[in-house]
Amino acid sequence: MDNFQKMTVFFFTGVLSVQLLPTLPSIWFLLFGGALALGVYKWTDWFSFTLFGFILSAGYSLFVQSHYLPASLESQEILIVGQVTDLPVREPGSIKFLFNVDKVVMPEHDLAFPKKIQLRWYGQDKNVYSGEKWQLLVKLKRPHGLFNPHGFDYEKWLFHQGIGATGYVRQADLNINIRIAEADVRHIGAWREALQRYLDHSLEGYAHLGVIKALVLGDRSDISANEWGVFRKTGTSHLIAISGLHIGLVSALMFGLIRWLVLRTPLISRFANRYAIVAAIISATFYAALAGFSLPTQRALIMLSVVLCGVLWQRHYKPFHIISVALLAVLVYDPLAPMSPGFWLSFGAVLVILYGVVGRVKKTGFARQLVRVQWWVSIGLMPLTVFFFQQVSLVGPLANLVAVPFISFVVVPLLIFALLLSVIDYSLGVLLLNWCAFLFDLLWFLLNELASLEFSTLLWSPISLLACVLAVMGVAFILMPKCVLPKPLACFLFLPLFFPIQADELEQEEFKLVLLDVGQGLSAIIHTAEHTVVFDTGAKYSEKTDVASTVIIPYLLGEGVKKVDQLIISHGDNDHAGGAQTVLSSLPVKQVLTSVPEMFPKDSPVLCEVGMGWKSDGVSFEFLSPAVDHLFDGNNASCVLKVSSSNGRVLLTGDIEKHVESSLVRSQSEKLKNDVLIAPHHGSTSSSTIDFIKAADPEFVLFSAGYKNRFGFPKKTVVKRYKTLGIKTFNTAEQGAITAHFVNNKPIELKSFREEAFKFWNWTTKASFDQD
Repeated sequence: MDNFQKMTVFFFTGVLSVQLLPTLPSIWFLLFGGALALGVYKWTDWFSFTLFGFILSAGYSLFVQSHYLPASLESQEILIVGQVTDLPVREPGSIKFLFNVDKVVMPEHDLAFPKKIQLRWYGQDKNVYSGEKWQLLVKLKRPHGLFNPHGFDYEKWLFHQGIGATGYVRQADLNINIRIAEADVRHIGAWREALQRYLDHSLEGYAHLGVIKALVLGDRSDISANEWGVFRKTGTSHLIAISGLHIGLVSALMFGLIRWLVLRTPLISRFANRYAIVAAIISATFYAALAGFSLPTQRALIMLSVVLCGVLWQRHYKPFHIISVALLAVLVYDPLAPMSPGFWLSFGAVLVILYGVVGRVKKTGFARQLVRVQWWVSIGLMPLTVFFFQQVSLVGPLANLVAVPFISFVVVPLLIFALLLSVIDYSLGVLLLNWCAFLFDLLWFLLNELASLEFSTLLWSPISLLACVLAVMGVAFILMPKCVLPKPLACFLFLPLFFPIQADELEQEEFKLVLLDVGQGLSAIIHTAEHTVVFDTGAKYSEKTDVASTVIIPYLLGEGVKKVDQLIISHGDNDHAGGAQTVLSSLPVKQVLTSVPEMFPKDSPVLCEVGMGWKSDGVSFEFLSPAVDHLFDGNNASCVLKVSSSNGRVLLTGDIEKHVESSLVRSQSEKLKNDVLIAPHHGSTSSSTIDFIKAADPEFVLFSAGYKNRFGFPKKTVVKRYKTLGIKTFNTAEQGAITAHFVNNKPIELKSFREEAFKFWNWTTKASFDQD
């Protein structure tokens, strides 16, 4: 490792260390650090480069943070002017798009306003296109997402994308398309929009149109849940993201074509390589533009440009030196790049290929070399795949062995050629597009068959960062040409992968309640020593998305849960029952209990009724409502469940309102007493009467509500009612997922996941962990 490579590693270490911080240092600290780094550079250059990396990453993060929406402007009506960027995502009943703000018309303010925001416009007839300039009346909120163990960190993603606010467009006459006729043709988004419409028209009705659009435009919004499932199970998800593989392919094809043409032109033939390299960079840039210059394409373009420029300048660098330059360039351009799993996987794949294959194996045929490369990449990236995604595709090596060359050398080149051909002859372009669709269908048949195999995917429980690092070291030792560490001994470094992070060990009569952060809705998980109960499943947002797939299932798999013993759906409202079918299709469910059995005709549901109950591992479960002959429906028909043991009591109330609360106070006052209460109906004024609260007499009350939800839950008067009685209040919108432990010989302990896992990019409020 030469000095430049060492300095790059130190710089990278500094950049990476910032992401471990819960809060960012002040600008004055960074200025002092910069002066210190310059002052000691002559004696300790490694320290200076580490500090330079830290300062760059922290400074850029402060810049992004400073362009968040000011808290004083949240939920206010704001009139803005700007331009639609990227391709809008059209969903039933709404359209979602990114918007670059040029001007704030009202209200007047002197605060920093975000440049880039994400908006949703509700209504069936909304036509918004990339490149258009609009005046819009909006309501915004600061970046905020659901915050759960093993869940996707949406706030981290927003931070990395530089999105300073999210919100929706108000219905108003002030919403004006400033460029009514057409989108700005100078805007790359307008060209992408035109290509999208061309593909929609040319391949209308094609089952995998969403995949074709992903390969051409990098737009994956139309890929179905079933298609995503097949790609995940076969380990081929990377093929439908325009990244290094596709950009490298396009540039290589253009390089070969231009070089071939120039070599046949005597006057300039001696400059063939130079012309070819310039053409390759231009073509790669054009293809990256088609993908909207997304962060993965930017990263790939930088890496490719570094390599080609080195060749253009006739510099003979070693492969690892080129990778170091590319890494440094990517980090300087985007200091937040390590936030993305794609960063690690793309650089990891290149390093594995260089470290384990190039120049270190005997010359063999192309087919054997391809198999060797695919095998090493699969093994080399396994630690990262397990760490980021908690699964490994067992059929991935075989699937990629066929799919990578087929997509790279057949489908993508033909798609690009079809688009170019359509400019000359529209009908021939459409014909070639349909041939591409036919060829992809052949590949899809293979992928679908592989995904349907029972052993296609191996699910993994979450592993620690240390286990991942040790396994990566094991990969490095195995790939080394010289026997620095015997390969059998290096394999022992993989062992920590098989000892995942353990969930809480519970004994008899102990249990754990986890109130998940599902936005405006409810989902609670009760764990005993050997059993798991799911109470409600949150909302379903569309045919592609629900809370169960994004929150509940990742949580259960992350905790090592292999089956659900009881799935309880309190009532039929979408915000409680929307994810039920996803849970039923994702994990074995032993029993379904609900007040709406008609929703589950195929699952032998049991009607929840007062007095019904069971015992698991010394923990009692009993329904207190609805009554056998009740006349209630909707919210008031909710299943009310009491969970109790010698260590504590929990009451889960669904959406019951005043009438049922009064009935319970009259008929089951003693059984209502509990330690932790899930607030009825999310803290609505229709519930939580003073008599009910006094009868329940909880120590803690937990509200499950969405951040800045349109109902205003939990209502301030309701929260005050609980606090007046000395009850400690928690809210998932502020604390994220809330965990209550009921263990032997210890007081009840409540933990906020937002407080435990907080990083500087996460939403916070000074009152976010109120226990007063």
